[in-house]
Amino acid sequence: MQEPLPGVGNATSPTARAQPAWPLSPVQAPGGARVRLVATDLDGTLLQPDGSVSSRTVEAVAAAQAAGMLVVPVTGRPPRVTWEAARTAGLGPLGACANGAAIVDVTSTQVVESLTLGTAACEQIVAEVRRSFPRVLFAVEDLECFTHEEGFMGPGWAWADDTHQVGDICGALHGRCMKLVARLPGWSARQLMAEVRARVEGGYQVTSSGLDWVEVAPPGATKAHAVQRLCARLGVGPDEVLAVGDHHNDLTVLNWAAHAAAPANAIGEVLAVADLVLPANSDDGVAVLLEALAASGGDVGAVPRHHR
Repeated sequence: MQEPLPGVGNATSPTARAQPAWPLSPVQAPGGARVRLVATDLDGTLLQPDGSVSSRTVEAVAAAQAAGMLVVPVTGRPPRVTWEAARTAGLGPLGACANGAAIVDVTSTQVVESLTLGTAACEQIVAEVRRSFPRVLFAVEDLECFTHEEGFMGPGWAWADDTHQVGDICGALHGRCMKLVARLPGWSARQLMAEVRARVEGGYQVTSSGLDWVEVAPPGATKAHAVQRLCARLGVGPDEVLAVGDHHNDLTVLNWAAHAAAPANAIGEVLAVADLVLPANSDDGVAVLLEALAASGGDVGAVPRHHR
């Protein structure tokens, strides 16, 4: 079992295995490079702009799996909002949720590992940020619910998840929080992220998955850390991983994996580190990637290059 980190809770499902037996067929590319696992973000990347899974994507995932590769979700979504999309797309068997705070078994819809923020840590972060920005609004994500302060939710946001509203987020803090979320109306995520990072010490992860909010997660809760642990369970090396993402929260895994790809709609910081730029998510960029990998035996060089 993973050793708990300072200030961080740690939970492991009773069904967890040290090394689950999900054997992978060796997929050898003509040039010697080998891709055995594709770790893909969901929103803004594999999913369509409306959050749906295209039929082309379903077919491309199946083709990649038939060629011996795994396609796993690595998302900012909590587990409860990941199951349906992952099941529709045929992803798995494992995945990472909440920006790496939870490792999940997609097949059984179980949380295998999770990292959480302590109550005292959350209260300290809230107080520190509010001292400089009294108008900041907070929300908190745990395995069961998304709880937010009044005014946090933007007008017209389409939200598939059940939410709970409170007057002060401090009344909803507990030891099961996977991430604390901050929003300052009128500010971009990039602006607020810089300010929060300057005020939050102790190794907490500060990032953004999109919209205009900033997420604070436990130390070690990154997509890169989660994919590394997934690969250890599945017997896959980092040199056999291709990661795909579009936003700030994807940067750690894009920098960690041997190969990094991004849809054309990704933010500039992501496009700058991507080895491959794919068509936008609205044009099934991840499906284009998977089709090429499946047809070529995992050869990254066979993936069509999209103009940046």
